Order: sequence, then structure tokens, then C-alpha cells
Amino acid sequence: MAVQEIDAPHPGPGELLVRIRSSGVCHSDVHQWKGDWPGERALMESKGVRVLGHEGVGAVESVGPGVSRFSVGDRVGVPWMNYWCGGCEVCLTGYAQWCPHAEVTSVTVNGTFAELAKVSERAAVPIPAALSEEEAAPLMCAGVTAYGAVRRLATELRIPPGKIVAIVGAAGGLGHYAVQIAQALGYRVAGIDVGEDRVRFVRGLGVEWALDASEAKSAIRALGGADAAIVFTPKLSGYELAFKLTRLVGGVVAVGIPDPKEGALPITPAGLINHGTRIVPANVGVSYEFDDLFRLYGTGRVKGHLARRGTLSDLSAILQEMADAKYVARAVVTI
Repeated sequence: MAVQEIDAPHPGPGELLVRIRSSGVCHSDVHQWKGDWPGERALMESKGVRVLGHEGVGAVESVGPGVSRFSVGDRVGVPWMNYWCGGCEVCLTGYAQWCPHAEVTSVTVNGTFAELAKVSERAAVPIPAALSEEEAAPLMCAGVTAYGAVRRLATELRIPPGKIVAIVGAAGGLGHYAVQIAQALGYRVAGIDVGEDRVRFVRGLGVEWALDASEAKSAIRALGGADAAIVFTPKLSGYELAFKLTRLVGGVVAVGIPDPKEGALPITPAGLINHGTRIVPANVGVSYEFDDLFRLYGTGRVKGHLARRGTLSDLSAILQEMADAKYVARAVVTI
């Protein structure tokens, strides 16, 4: 990846042009950089997308025709969901993340590893005054995706606070947010990751159980199993572990996306039926979930941990470090 000059974008009807000040570096950026997702790569090429990044925060530089909610100078976020139609059946039933007409930052629209980026007025995220750009940037994907995944414990799986939730990939950029969010919402959390350093970091987040993946199965089964597991690791082995951890009529929230070459989920229809396992997908968040996340963040019970800071010139090194799992939690670049 190289820093290059490209033509400045211009906002169209209903769009904002944002001067980016800070952008989080997400593990999805690593997958895109490496070309792990062939379908997405083909879509990027067909749309002429050359700029990665989807966790941008900055100030509105200019607005297109018809914009009414934002003015020049307002602080906003540019998230993964760059646009959704708001009028199709999917949007109207509360699942705008899967809108068939959606535009996606860094996939169908150039991303936020740049000085300027476009976003629809509908998708732009107002940033609270109390949050710095550096704090807010990782919330545009990692934070809100983690919040949405935890929220689905109650809304989709009907698992109430007080129950045991295993978070697989708990030390990662999304997982460390989910650990804190789940605890703040009243769940008993078992944070699971690989390696002594990562487990120590998870323990420092205040979880009831911090476990290496190698010991998680026996430890969780000794408790009678987890009521649910949330999988953030992009490894099929994380899903294999999650299915072993959940008790009868438990649930698995799927977030991490393994390399397609790893194969399919390790469960059969008979296994689902006999065990009562419920599988719920969690995608990135939309407007009202950001509002809820910011309120929770403002209580101080959720905090982003920034392990790496840099500039655009450091981006290739940061992506390689993330691919090599050199550190836990989040990385951010200043534009």
C-alpha cells in the first residue's frame, strides 16, 4: 500500500464531503489488503475503489444538494455503511445493514485512509463533543459492531443479563469492546483468546473468567456451559470452539469472517436440531446503535485501548503487524 495523490471527491445529492482527521485500522482492512475476500475484491475493482479504511472521523468540508441535517464544520464519522435506502423491506424491518441497495465505505465508495471522504447524510454519524477523533474513530466499525453483537444476545437470542457469555477473540479490536459492553449490560463474561499476553490483557478488562482457548472447553463446561458465545476471531477454529462451549438451546453470534479457504461452519443440520443451537449473524451498526453506544461509552464503563498510533505513511507496517497479531486491541492513524 502506498500514499498517492488522487482526484478530490465531490459530494452528490444527499452527501457530505468530510475532511478526515483520524481513521481506525480494522481487521477487515487487513483482509481487503491481502485479498482474502475474492468477491469483495472484484466489487472494489468494478467500482474503481482505490482507498481502504472505513472508520473515519473529521469535519464536514462541504455538502451536496438536499442536505439538511449537517453543516460545514460539523464533526462526523464515516462508517462502513456509507448509504442504505431506508425504504426497502429489509430497511423497514430494522436490518438496514443488509440493504440490497447499500453502499459500503472502502468497497463501493473510496474509504477513509485519505484526506477527504464522502458519506451519505443518512449514514453520517454525529460525534459527541466529549469524544476525541482518536477515540471516536474505532467506534465507527469495531465499537458499533461489538455493541450490535452483544445487543443481539437480548434482541435475537432472548438471553437476559446475568447469563454466561463466552467471547471468542476477546483481546482483539472488536472483542475487547464487546467484553466491556457485555459486562456493562449485566452479562457474566468469559473472555477467550490465545497466548499468555492476550489472556492477561483480557483479565485486565475485569472479566469473570479470562481463558486461553486451549483451556476454555473444560473450564466453561465445568460451569455447565455458556448460554451464548460471540465469535470475533476470523478463524474457523473459533467457531468450532464456540459450538463446543454452548449449552443446550444456546446461541452463537457470528461476527468474525474466516478465509473462505478454511471451509464451512463445523455443524450439521442434525447437530443444530439435536442441540437446539441458534446462530445469529451480526453485521456493522447503523444510526440508533451509535447513539446507544455513545451513551454507554459516556458512562466510562467502555473504553477503547489504542495499542498503535501512526500516520498514513505507517499504514502498510500497521496492516502487516495486525496480520501477524503483533498487538491487542486497536490501531489508529492520523490523516
